[in-house]
Amino acid sequence: MAEPLLARGYTVSVFDIRQGFENPRVQFFLGDLCNQEDLYPALKGVGTGFHCASPPPSSNNKELLYRVNFIGKVIETCKKAGVQKLILTSSASVIFEGSDIKNGTEDLPYATKPIDYYTETKILPERAVVDASDPERNFLATAIRPHGIFGLGDPQLVPILTEAAEKGQMKFMIGNGKNQQYDDNEHLSQDAALGEKAFHITNDEPIPFWTFLSRILTGLNYEAPKYHIPYWWPFWCPCCCEKAKKVMGSQPLVTMDDAVERTVQSFHHLRKVK
Repeated sequence: MAEPLLARGYTVSVFDIRQGFENPRVQFFLGDLCNQEDLYPALKGVGTGFHCASPPPSSNNKELLYRVNFIGKVIETCKKAGVQKLILTSSASVIFEGSDIKNGTEDLPYATKPIDYYTETKILPERAVVDASDPERNFLATAIRPHGIFGLGDPQLVPILTEAAEKGQMKFMIGNGKNQQYDDNEHLSQDAALGEKAFHITNDEPIPFWTFLSRILTGLNYEAPKYHIPYWWPFWCPCCCEKAKKVMGSQPLVTMDDAVERTVQSFHHLRKVK
């Protein structure tokens, strides 16, 4: 997110447990997100905060997921530091319980039986952010729900995918191959959206999940999955992003084709040598 914000003329600071990239125009703060003493200096004087931190969705470390994803201390520190706006990166999975969803809107209720700890710990901070929004005290907050995130500098999807391919674990396509994948390539929010409950954010170009993974793999010289394994959970969960379009004029910055191509090019160091 830093580069698009810089391109729009904003001053950008990044808080993380480690510095993940180099940019002389960005001020980096390192520390523990759950430690208010670490976090406060990074937030002091900041107008808008984007909360993008989370352990990988595949993590089974329940304690870590709860510790990082439940953001009560972050909200409290934002208010103490004078932050006026907070945007939480949530997940479209907060409404998913294993049954197909087609064109799901933000009016759908939270899952009562979340599919994993990651989803469970994304529902909690969403509720907290909505409750914390307080226009009378000049604090506005909302949540955005990408269905999946990938792109330049992605520390999770592509590295994990290529590591699995190296081990020969990407030969099999689980399910019927038709479950849909939306991927987010913009999550900047307009003031008009703040104070709303949540927004589904997608690139508005649904693509079969295994087709998407295959394009990443073949772009990096790995074989695409080709063996089908029947599975009882071939879910379909595309979400409707009409609310985001209407309220804040959300539009993808790049097409899916461009996003995949730019992502593949940025991970040239993970390309398999033929």
